[in-house]
Amino acid sequence: MATAAATSASEPEAESKAGPKADGEEDEVKAARTRRKVLSRAVAAATYKTMGPGWDQQEEGVSESDGDEYAMASSAESSPGEYEWEYDEEEEKNQLEIERLEEQLSINVYDYNCHVDLIRLLRLEGELTKVRMARQKMSEIFPLTEELWLEWLHDEISMAQDGLDREHVYDLFEKAVKDYICPNIWLEYGQYSVGGIGQKGGLEKVRSVFERALSSVGLHMSKGLALWEAYREFESAIVEAARLEKVHSLFRRQLAIPLYDMEATFAEYEEWSEDPIPESVIQNYNKALQQLEKYKPYEEALVKK
Repeated sequence: MATAAATSASEPEAESKAGPKADGEEDEVKAARTRRKVLSRAVAAATYKTMGPGWDQQEEGVSESDGDEYAMASSAESSPGEYEWEYDEEEEKNQLEIERLEEQLSINVYDYNCHVDLIRLLRLEGELTKVRMARQKMSEIFPLTEELWLEWLHDEISMAQDGLDREHVYDLFEKAVKDYICPNIWLEYGQYSVGGIGQKGGLEKVRSVFERALSSVGLHMSKGLALWEAYREFESAIVEAARLEKVHSLFRRQLAIPLYDMEATFAEYEEWSEDPIPESVIQNYNKALQQLEKYKPYEEALVKK
């Protein structure tokens, strides 16, 4: 009986000791999870600052304050004897996967998906030199898709700082437009070249890019419109008395091609021009409009596929 009583009496005491310990362990687990989460977000935030707007910060749930949040958490929680987080678990996992992919490519350099996955992970980890080399190697073996080219171009543009960097980006655009006929890449090229208008030969460069773009994809029924508009807006922005005819010429050339939203372009020309639109331009416009109606069903069928 005495023994049972003693045992019974000691159980609450044991529970009282076990309770705080369990709570303490739970708190430690929560703190560890918090450190992992904050560190992961801090790494992501640092990657965003390095990579620029081509990397979607909001999509990953990252804010610029995460770096400060991690610094505060580290200084508040770290003390001698505590586990030091040298690598975030996700980062370590990515590094192992990067090594695996690199080894796989050393065995089979024609593994397309392996190239794509390696570029994605290197970019995520902020390995700027390595991701540039990985892209270069892939581009030497495969033509890159529009998405891969645009991502690469956006990253390089965000890091360009001087004239030499701009020439490097120009060279990259030249490679990109040779892989596929991509209106979006030509549009990016034209818009980027406008930024170099202050350099020697800058104006001629912009016009050369836009003219080549129109020759390549200006007839694209659904996406050609954006190029014509961008070129016109550029010429209108630098318009002088001697340049008015250039804008007229662009309007007239565009209106002779069957493109989506032609009616809006014609209305814009009427509003912009101080003179009546010549009859020959109206005739060409009407012909193009008729062609557009013939082509539309085929274009819409392609979009639905």
